[in-house]
Amino acid sequence: MKTISTQCRGLLPGLLVSIMLTACSTLPLGWSSSSSRSDNPAAYEEALALMDSGHLEAAETILLRLTKRYRRSAGPWINLSIIYSQAERNDQAEAALNRALELDPRSAVAYNHLGILLRRDGRFEKADQAYAKAIRFDPEYSLAYLNYGVLADLYLQQPERALVYFQRYQELQGEEDQRVRRWIIELERRVARKTAQVSP
Repeated sequence: MKTISTQCRGLLPGLLVSIMLTACSTLPLGWSSSSSRSDNPAAYEEALALMDSGHLEAAETILLRLTKRYRRSAGPWINLSIIYSQAERNDQAEAALNRALELDPRSAVAYNHLGILLRRDGRFEKADQAYAKAIRFDPEYSLAYLNYGVLADLYLQQPERALVYFQRYQELQGEEDQRVRRWIIELERRVARKTAQVSP
């Protein structure tokens, strides 16, 4: 069952919602985890443009065709999972990500999206494992730390871990995210209170 830490229900008006939207945001991805958009086949670029403009059914049609033409590429499967997730076709979204990970077992992006799906489904331990793999395979992938922080604080009730993940997210961002900074301040207060309560 999905639960959110009671300490966070009143977390700074608007902050929780805005960070959750950032943490769960999904953008069309490149052909592979290491490619740039300039490396993408023309049909793939068309699918990404359709996703950008909200034409998800048309993008899905192209991506499905590409999975058959380029059988070793994980990118189309990851983008299909984004489309399925937005349409709340969660079983298909998870299956698409699992297929992407068969093709690219070190895809931090795929593991991050899998973590989001698992968290939404209430499978918090598995989401924890997915985010851990995302970070292991790409220690500089900032969104994985942001999502990991959300999971740790709101669902696992582990503010100490969340604090570490949010701080790392800020380091990787270069320019400080003020919304996350406010969450960090709130976490620091809670961790300090917890430490004071257990100190002799």
